[in-house]
Amino acid sequence: MQRVITKTGKDKKVRNFYPGLFADELESAPEGAGIVQVFSSEQVFLGVGYYDPRSRVAVRVYRFDEGPLDKRFFLQRFERAQKKRAQLDPFHRLVHAEADGLPGLVVDRFGGVLVVQVRNRAMEALRETWLPALIEAVAPVGIYERSDMDSRRQEGLPERVGILYGEVPPVLEVNEDGLVFPIPLLLAQKTGYYLDQRENRRRLEQMLKPGERVLDVYSYVGAFALRAARKGAYALAVDKDLEALAVLDRVASMQGLRVDIRQGDALEVLENLARSKTPPFQHVLLDPPTLVKKPEELPRVKRLLVDLLRPALRLLDREGWLWLSSCAYYLGVDALLEVTRRASADEGRRLRVHAIHHNPPDHPWSLHVPESLYLKTVLFQDDPL
Repeated sequence: MQRVITKTGKDKKVRNFYPGLFADELESAPEGAGIVQVFSSEQVFLGVGYYDPRSRVAVRVYRFDEGPLDKRFFLQRFERAQKKRAQLDPFHRLVHAEADGLPGLVVDRFGGVLVVQVRNRAMEALRETWLPALIEAVAPVGIYERSDMDSRRQEGLPERVGILYGEVPPVLEVNEDGLVFPIPLLLAQKTGYYLDQRENRRRLEQMLKPGERVLDVYSYVGAFALRAARKGAYALAVDKDLEALAVLDRVASMQGLRVDIRQGDALEVLENLARSKTPPFQHVLLDPPTLVKKPEELPRVKRLLVDLLRPALRLLDREGWLWLSSCAYYLGVDALLEVTRRASADEGRRLRVHAIHHNPPDHPWSLHVPESLYLKTVLFQDDPL
């Protein structure tokens, strides 16, 4: 097995179970891509990984002990991931990349069907080893691949979308606490459904009272709005994706629920609602897409969020609840607090921070991989004196 050697001091991150090394952190490396042993500049063994000079992260470390990256290794990783999630319902994230010791691989479970994303060159190169292990460990009916994300394009890899194994229906049925969502695979954003917001949806439904009004902005298939309607609240869902809103409409019809729908750009819809003197909402939810993927984009995104929050606050009832989420790693809790403070000052609203929530347990947050903490939701309450 070939070796890579880290520069002096760069071994510390690997010793602390961080699974990535950049090219400029290496003292020496082989010419071509392949499985490597990782050593410190003092020739101390650090781990086993995959080296690719064309990758944004030159070395992805998969194990921190000696041994091969063979089928048995991946089988153990998948079995461990299943054991961690043994108490969950059959709709959950089975593999959360680095946090489960598998950098570059995401696997979501939808009953008997798995949806996978392969995000980097290392995991792509190891496909013929980990895929049979995944099939053996989980025994799925079928596996569908949605490897069409930006990180893959940044790696210089082509998109791969389609059936990988077995039989996969054209529509995935996702059952969340009795609400069944028929998600067409061709529509699906990310791996099909935002499993990571499940706990927040439960929190909302527990808080709601019949007759309250809920505004669900960036609703996708309306999982928040439908829970609100089920609780007897009025719900208005806003999204620009007509196909996603069509799924929402079908679910509402099947469940005998009513959710009003507004298709369009979130900012325009919020401003129009605020101008039209719409009755206030007791809950306003803002769950925008990633928005920021590089640190230099942060100032622009903060301005956009302030612009979104101003009309959202105008629509918020006295002592109402504002839910603000971010799935962008670079947009942390401090940034969410900052933009909300700026917008509330502009609108003359006094808020208190009621709670801050993060990834649910099936999207684990590894202490050693800061990027694995990506979902932040701040729950504010209007707090007039």
